[in-house]
Amino acid sequence: MKYMYRVLLPLLVFVTLLSCKNDAKESTGDTSGETTQVVSEKPVVKERKIPTEAEKKQAKSVLSKLMVTPELKAFTSFLVSAQLTDLMMKDEGPYTVLAPTNEAFDNLEEELRNGLFRRENKDQLSAILKNHIVSGSLDSATLFQNSKSGNYTLTNLNGETLTVTKEGNDIVISSASGVQAKIGKSDIHGSNGVVHVVDAVFVAN
Repeated sequence: MKYMYRVLLPLLVFVTLLSCKNDAKESTGDTSGETTQVVSEKPVVKERKIPTEAEKKQAKSVLSKLMVTPELKAFTSFLVSAQLTDLMMKDEGPYTVLAPTNEAFDNLEEELRNGLFRRENKDQLSAILKNHIVSGSLDSATLFQNSKSGNYTLTNLNGETLTVTKEGNDIVISSASGVQAKIGKSDIHGSNGVVHVVDAVFVAN
């Protein structure tokens, strides 16, 4: 009996050790077959910029109204060439703009018309454009009403006089040099003034 104990005891110890070793292997087994979950990062959402009050006004400025009026494309281009865009966009004003149509510019003498885009003639171009800009916001009703009692005068940014008269239901603007322009489309309101479309160019003296 003692002999059996001496034989079985080492065997029992060996089996116990072997069992523990196998358990350890199972607990640290190969995990290469397991699926690894990848946590994707959420895309960064850019914060929407809130426009300032100044930016809102510029978006609705006289310049913005000129830019979206097809018949005033030439006048708008000349404003850019003469570097007067800030006046029409950022300046508080208000201003009344008597903007000539594309056709009105086409009717100018060819030599004058072709020279307006030349850099050396920028001062002349600026003067012509300022002939069409008046301080203050004057809608067509105001112009029409004031011209009923006779000649109503305005002063443009060049300091020259523009005379407003009524011909039937039309409003006519006359420059100091005698050029007459009739108002067509009117009361295009911007945040810093109003635009009236006219059919002639007040050429600088």
